[in-house]
Amino acid sequence: MASQNPSASPALPALPPASSGSEHHIALVSLNVSTIEEIIEYIISARHSGSDSIVSFHWQANQVDDLFEQLEARLLEVDERKIRRVEYDYESETVYLDITGESEFHYQVQAGLRDYLRNSLAKLLVATDDTEIRRLIRRATEQGSVPVEYENKLYKQADSEPRQYVERKVRQYIDLSDGKIRLAVVVDLQYSDVKKGWISLLAADDSDSIRHWVQHSDLFHDDDLVQPVGQVDFYLSDFVGLAGVPAAFCRPSTAEVAAGVSRKPQIILPYERLAAIFRVARSIHDPAKFDVEDGDEEENPYECLAQELIERERRMAEMKRRIAEKERHIAEKERRMAEEERRVAEMEQRVAERERRVAEELAEFERRMAERRLQAE
Repeated sequence: MASQNPSASPALPALPPASSGSEHHIALVSLNVSTIEEIIEYIISARHSGSDSIVSFHWQANQVDDLFEQLEARLLEVDERKIRRVEYDYESETVYLDITGESEFHYQVQAGLRDYLRNSLAKLLVATDDTEIRRLIRRATEQGSVPVEYENKLYKQADSEPRQYVERKVRQYIDLSDGKIRLAVVVDLQYSDVKKGWISLLAADDSDSIRHWVQHSDLFHDDDLVQPVGQVDFYLSDFVGLAGVPAAFCRPSTAEVAAGVSRKPQIILPYERLAAIFRVARSIHDPAKFDVEDGDEEENPYECLAQELIERERRMAEMKRRIAEKERHIAEKERRMAEEERRVAEMEQRVAERERRVAEELAEFERRMAERRLQAE
């Protein structure tokens, strides 16, 4: 039994109204369900009615993995697209399913930010000679909107949704991951008019095991205003954690900032570049209405160099491996030669010992013969 509610076939709640073109509203609908089929029935009805909603319901924690697998398999059977995002609150044993469709605008902003950070890491990789720092940089891999899971405390996916849900979620990222998640970035987009955008950063603070807003709802673009001046700073520790990362590559804690400690960030995202990502995204979202400005579509001159560097290091590592193998063969030959020389020396020693004994025996024989000749005379 997956649910604690014993009632069979409960009535499903009324569907929320379909979203209008001028206002993007996502309803949170609480379901009283106990079977997979009841969940599937609601998802299909909601999608066919055109309503945008996030559904929630109670489900036991030890049944969650099976639930998500069965939902995905069942949706595939009925020719429905999979659920875009799933979450589970272990404290209340509540499942959240986002069954809305994702806008092209939100996806393209997310993709643009992802590409900028990936390209910036590639640039950092090329510019760094320290092999340990390069190893740490390679640990920062992009994985898309995969579930963030941690020790039966956290099961969530980062994606586009209303601000109140996002800010609640990013606080849980920091609070429930025991310091494994160091930074959460929130990009808040005005969806109906697509004219404004805000940026927020929530960081873990190693000094007192709490979180703090580095930036909160900072306006990075508004079509009706002069382009805001500002930037978002990223440190290597934001991507790979604190373990093994030199202090120069770590985000300063609140205590360090209060003490006047400052460090140069490894990646800087100017608001102008974030605004360019915004404009490119909305032009893809609605090309008939929006256009891009000169310089918005930035090329990455470092990606090929980074790949070449990685390939060069791979070849160097292979060369070093072959050299080490040859040195091992040479050492083995030298060991065998030394062993052979030892055997020859032992043989020569045995021959010399035998010759000494023969010489002694011959001398003894000659001494006895000489004694006999004296006696005979």
